[in-house]
Amino acid sequence: MRRKRAAHNNKRLAPARTAALQAAVLVVALGWIGAGHGEPTEFAMLPSLESELVQESLLLDFASSGERRLVAGESGHILYSDDDGQSWTQADVPVSLTVTSVAFGGPNEAWATAHDGFLLHSSDNGSTWEIKLTGSDVARLSVSELEEKIEAQRAELDNATAENREDLEWALDDTMFALEEATAAIDEGMTSPMLNIWFANNSEGYALGAYGVFLHTVDGGETWKMESNRLDNPDKYHLYGIARSSAGTLLVAGEAGTLLRSTDDGASWERVDYVYAGSFFDAVAVSDGSLLIFGLRGNVFRSTDEGASWSPVQTGDQRTLMSGMATDDGTVVLAGAAGAVLISRDGGATFRTIPTEGGLVYSDVSMRSDGSLMLAGFGGISVIDPMTGNTNTEGQ
Repeated sequence: MRRKRAAHNNKRLAPARTAALQAAVLVVALGWIGAGHGEPTEFAMLPSLESELVQESLLLDFASSGERRLVAGESGHILYSDDDGQSWTQADVPVSLTVTSVAFGGPNEAWATAHDGFLLHSSDNGSTWEIKLTGSDVARLSVSELEEKIEAQRAELDNATAENREDLEWALDDTMFALEEATAAIDEGMTSPMLNIWFANNSEGYALGAYGVFLHTVDGGETWKMESNRLDNPDKYHLYGIARSSAGTLLVAGEAGTLLRSTDDGASWERVDYVYAGSFFDAVAVSDGSLLIFGLRGNVFRSTDEGASWSPVQTGDQRTLMSGMATDDGTVVLAGAAGAVLISRDGGATFRTIPTEGGLVYSDVSMRSDGSLMLAGFGGISVIDPMTGNTNTEGQ
C-alpha cells in the first residue's frame, strides 16, 4: 500500500518536475527545448540538415583543442572552426537532436551529449560524428547498476537487525521500483537529455544528465558505466556542471543546490552541504587553485580549500548565470540570462559587469586569441569587446 501511494505521488509530481526542468533549461539554454514536444522523434533521428542560417540558430556550448574550435546547439548542429572562430563549417551529424554540450577527449577525439540520452563521438576532430550511446543504451546501463545495488541491498538485509530491517526493506523496494522504470525505458528510450560531458585526459571522462544520470569511462569512451548510485543524490536532481581543480578535486554542480566533490580522482564522492538552495548551472576551476560555482539569481560562490567550504562573491548582479570559463592568467568570465556577462581579473574574487546590448541569453562563453569574447546562445554567436561590451552577432 505504501508503494502504491509512493508510485502515485511520483507520477503526480513528475509533470511538475519536468516542467521545472524545462523552464530551467530554457532559461539557462542548456538544451531541453522541444524535448518530447516540438522535436518529433521521426525528424530527430534524421541526420542534421545543412543550413545557411545555422550560425544564427540556438547554439549552446563551445569546446576547443589546439586550433580547432567547436560549437553545438539545436537540431543536431555542430560547427567547427580553425581560424579562431572567424568562420565556421557545419559538421556531419547523424541526428537532429539538440546537442547540449561538446568536449575534446584527446587528439582528434571529440564528444557531445544530446537530447533523449544520446552520446555522440567524433574521431576526426569534430568534422563528422557517430552515435556512441542511445537513450536505450543508457537505460541498459541504469539497469545493470540497479541490479548490482539490489544484490548489495539483499545481502545487507540478510544481516539486518530488528531496528533497521524495515528501513532496509523499503530501500530495497524503492530500488526494485526504479529497476522496473529503467527496464521499461530500454524499449522506450530516454526522453530526458544528457547535459554535459567532460574529459580529464585521453582515457577518463564523465557524462552528466537530467534526473541524476552520471556516466563514467576509463577507456577513452569505448565503454561507459552508470555510476549515479555512487553519488549522494537520492532525489535524482539534475546534474549540470563538472570541473576539476588544479590539485585534482572533482566537483559536480546541479539542481536545487546539489554539490558533490571527490578528492580521490572519483574513487569516492561526498555531498557538500549547505551552500545555496537554488540550482548551480556550472562550475569553473581557476588557475590559482580556487573553484567557482554559480547559477540562479546571479549567485556566485568561491572556494579556496578544494570545495570544503564556500564564500559568496558579491557581484551586484542578480541575473542568472549559466556558464563560465577561466584562463591561465586568472581571468574568469561568467555569462547567462538577459545579456549577463561578468569578468574577473583576480581569479573570481571580484567581478565587473560588462555592458551588453539586446538582453540575449548566453549559454556559453569562450575567448579568442585577441581577447574578445565569443558568446553562444539564442541567435547564434555574439562577439564582444570585454572592455566596452560592443557586440557583433556573427552571421547577421
